[in-house]
Amino acid sequence: MTKRKVKQNEFEFLKRELQFLEDSETIPRGKAKEIQELYKVEEKLSFTKTLLYVGSILIGVGILSFIASNWSEIGKTIKLLFILCLYLGCNFAGFKLEKSLPKTSRSFYYLGVMVFGAGIFLIGQMFHFGGSFQGAFLWWTIGILPLTWVLRDKWMLLVSALFTLIYMLDEPFLQGDRIPIWTILLIAVIYFLNEKIGFSRTVGFVNGLQQLVFISTVITFFIGGDDEFLYLYGLIYLALGIALILRRSKIRDVYVLLGHLIHGIAALMLSFEDVWPSSIDWVYIPFSILYLIFVLFLVNRGSLFSIVILCGLIFRFYIDLSFDFLPKSLVFIIGGLLLLGFGFYFEKQRKKGGSVHE
Repeated sequence: MTKRKVKQNEFEFLKRELQFLEDSETIPRGKAKEIQELYKVEEKLSFTKTLLYVGSILIGVGILSFIASNWSEIGKTIKLLFILCLYLGCNFAGFKLEKSLPKTSRSFYYLGVMVFGAGIFLIGQMFHFGGSFQGAFLWWTIGILPLTWVLRDKWMLLVSALFTLIYMLDEPFLQGDRIPIWTILLIAVIYFLNEKIGFSRTVGFVNGLQQLVFISTVITFFIGGDDEFLYLYGLIYLALGIALILRRSKIRDVYVLLGHLIHGIAALMLSFEDVWPSSIDWVYIPFSILYLIFVLFLVNRGSLFSIVILCGLIFRFYIDLSFDFLPKSLVFIIGGLLLLGFGFYFEKQRKKGGSVHE
């Protein structure tokens, strides 16, 4: 059975509580040790690891810099063989050192990943394959993912997720010329690997961003990217964000956080008159009132993040209205007082504890 990974301070807290339960005879003797065996302390980034990883990056940059500076002087066959031999050599060294020097082994694998990516760009330039700059990141991701699965490496998975996101931000997709259908598979694979090799909140957040960008490309493809349809983007993302926070008991907390960010940003956008079509631009007022009521409902349910959204919404309308009626100096003074008041209220609510606010 796969052990659940926890932080060192969480494991120490667990040990103290289990010891207390044993001493109070709530659980039988020996049960505490049995439960502790189900957990594993997450390995921190040690000084040795840092040296090795930074060293591998510097070597990679140095080699690539040397190649780039002498690229025009080297024949195509030598170029291709050099890249292949360097890539295979790094992975072979990583494989041979896995048991004896696991940290050094991992640094060679990272160096191999860098050489693989550089090789994609250099070979593409050498044989004039063409294509967009972001397209190279797609092939880089595809090359990294199998190694990520074999090594169970969260850092490689994060890099894969970021490269996929970079690819999805290619101009033709954002402008609605076509939909990157094949990225659905990559998004699903990254989600699956994140669940299997030990969930990373950072990877989960980036994976959520990938899904949002994909939805954006679909919307743009069907309705176009004109400013007159901005309100539709806002309404769709508002609905997505609310759906995520309403399912908070069934999904991971990082996706709930993403839901708060989505509906908060979407609502802030929809609170501006210019976003709505001119024929119904008055809608921003009733919308803002209804959304304000909804946020107050979330605050009452114990959502600490909703307090931030509430403060932001109030401050947005304060700035919008006060500039028309008050001297600028007074606007900034009152605005500063409002922010201080928001900070005081936020801290006061946070100190009430987990039983009141998330």
